[in-house]
Amino acid sequence: MPRWHWVLFQRVRLSSPPASALFRLLLSAALFVSLPSPLCAQVRANVDVRVSDGATGSPVVSATVVIMETGHMSTTDSRGLAEIRGVPPGRHALRVSAFGYRTELVEVEALNGRNSKVSLSLTPAPVEISGVRAEVAATGLPSGGIEVKTEDLDPTVTDLPDALDGVPGVTITRRGGPGAPAEIHIRGSNPEQVLVLLDGVPLNSPLTGRVDLSTVDLSSLARVVVLPGAQSSRYGPRALGGVVLLESRTADGDSGHLAVGGGAWGGREISGWGSWLPTPDWSVSAGGQWNSAKGDFRYDVPEFRGGGEGERENADFRRTGGQLQVSRSWENATTSLRAHVTEIERGSPGTIAQPSISGSQDHRMDGASLRIKADADRTGGSFLLSLQSQRAEYRDPAPPFGQAYDQTTRVSQRELAADMWRRAGQATVRAGVVSRRLHVRADALRLPASTMEERGAWSRLEFSAPVSPITRLDAKVGLRLDRHDLVKGTSVSPSASVSLNFPRTRMEVGFRQAFSPPNLGDLFFQEGVQVKANPDLRPERVPRELSLSLTHRLELSGATLEARASAYQGDIDDMILWSPDFQFVWSPGNHDVSRRGLEVGASLGIPRLDRTHTIVGHLAWSHVEYRGEVLSGQVAYRPRFSGELVGTMDMEFGAATLRLSHIGSRRALAGSSLNTLSPYSILDLGFEVPIHLGRSQARVETTLSNLLDERATLLVDYPLPGRGWAIRLHISTPNL
Repeated sequence: MPRWHWVLFQRVRLSSPPASALFRLLLSAALFVSLPSPLCAQVRANVDVRVSDGATGSPVVSATVVIMETGHMSTTDSRGLAEIRGVPPGRHALRVSAFGYRTELVEVEALNGRNSKVSLSLTPAPVEISGVRAEVAATGLPSGGIEVKTEDLDPTVTDLPDALDGVPGVTITRRGGPGAPAEIHIRGSNPEQVLVLLDGVPLNSPLTGRVDLSTVDLSSLARVVVLPGAQSSRYGPRALGGVVLLESRTADGDSGHLAVGGGAWGGREISGWGSWLPTPDWSVSAGGQWNSAKGDFRYDVPEFRGGGEGERENADFRRTGGQLQVSRSWENATTSLRAHVTEIERGSPGTIAQPSISGSQDHRMDGASLRIKADADRTGGSFLLSLQSQRAEYRDPAPPFGQAYDQTTRVSQRELAADMWRRAGQATVRAGVVSRRLHVRADALRLPASTMEERGAWSRLEFSAPVSPITRLDAKVGLRLDRHDLVKGTSVSPSASVSLNFPRTRMEVGFRQAFSPPNLGDLFFQEGVQVKANPDLRPERVPRELSLSLTHRLELSGATLEARASAYQGDIDDMILWSPDFQFVWSPGNHDVSRRGLEVGASLGIPRLDRTHTIVGHLAWSHVEYRGEVLSGQVAYRPRFSGELVGTMDMEFGAATLRLSHIGSRRALAGSSLNTLSPYSILDLGFEVPIHLGRSQARVETTLSNLLDERATLLVDYPLPGRGWAIRLHISTPNL
């Protein structure tokens, strides 16, 4: 009892006559009722939560509503209403989640013995799978996309190739250790059949058609989206096997981030990022990165190369880069100006058969872009102007084979793109145009200089409507027309997809066509010893790709299981592959290829002791075989089976991650089973420990890569390093 209550009670008791006993009794009861909690009587409350779709306003069925402190849980009915009974009075944190929507956290006050009502809307979004997301009707992205958020990556992921290597259907070919060239294959495609865009600007080289992923710093990216399968109906040339969308970091309030680290093979790195909002309408963000590695390591020489052990020399790597973005916002529009520069120096160690200790490479990439984006309730659009340049120098004064060389390639690129969209009822129309001009000067080409132009126009009709209280139908039809200087005539790329969305399940079937033009290097490179160009190459085409995907989410006893399966069939006509003739002269040629595959994956979240532990795994089977009479069997270096299993345990002091990656057997020669490469598995272990530094948030990441010291090669003449380690310190300061 508070002191003032006790004093008042004693004064009344001492000053009152016996006849006032009834008065003293009533006063005592009133004082007892006025006592604060927990002595006050409490009556449980009821909370009614109504959940709607933020895009359409329709009720969200089977959304899970949980009161965080007490564990009270309910799900929404066909009206989007969830009723929670017996809630202790007070303020509580309420978590609302649903399949295909972003999870929302709101605060609700449960009144003593009364009903409280809460209404909120959920934003459609991808379904998160431990840093990898399977997109479910996300605005602006084709369905079936997979998103990787860099802030969700575990310590075993150290660079962009690592981040992409964990995506189902993706295979990364590395030509050595840290900083070595790395290229991407999606569903058995060639690297030049995968279009890579950084903030909408293509990074593919016009000389080779490929992208070296090691030249892009992961710390400068906010997220990566992989769109597997034929995507030419939206993205045009080089989107035959898929598209990779790289999105740079943008301003996030007044904040800063610093990371420093080091590791095996002389690895060192430092990166910083910061953003500033001088006014509510203006934002500035900037970042810089520097990292280097010596890159030398011991490796096992294959028996058909003589056997024994060798040392990878001349594999040093240095990269420096920076980015700056300034944005101005209006009521319904945003204008952003971005500039970037990257410089890379590294050795060219060559192959196991022909190692070089004097080769080197220098790369410089810089550019600027202006983007204007406007969005209203029913209409919107964007405009992009981009200017980019690349310079690459390759030299070797004393190569192990052939004559000394010193070659330079310069590429300048200008791009104009515009698109618009308009929503009418349950239908949305999107359309756009793009014009790209490239100027190439390369010593390796027979032509001293060449200019290429690409022009395209695309449109897409999207329709979404409920077919029942718990089912929604989504349909998309797209078409693109392209004119490319290396392809005769106009290329037409249609697509269509239909999906059914249930509360916990999504099914989609799709049809697409795509093409990829030959690259300048294959057509016009200067011929040398045992190599020959082919100016008669035809463009590669996918005349018909069919895909079927199924996504399902299940909650049982507090655990959450998310499963995904995709099947596809899309033969490639005139696929460009290198092979030797009867005189063992290598040159590129067109080959028809049969391609089909299956990808399955699942993510399991297990809550235990107020923490969630996850297990994520996927398995991919890819059949990519020659259809001609001369060559047969699986195309070289395409593993039929690949997979990954990742387990993360969230503990009181931090988190531990164990990652097992598997690559199946591969053929090393076209049309031959000779020198088949054995399957291998890589085991990585990572730890993450948070540290509190006042206003700042910090964490220490430790990685043990290739824990079992597997001596492996994905490509026969390019060994991968053995056991390694890395340690990194991250310091973030939000709300400076």
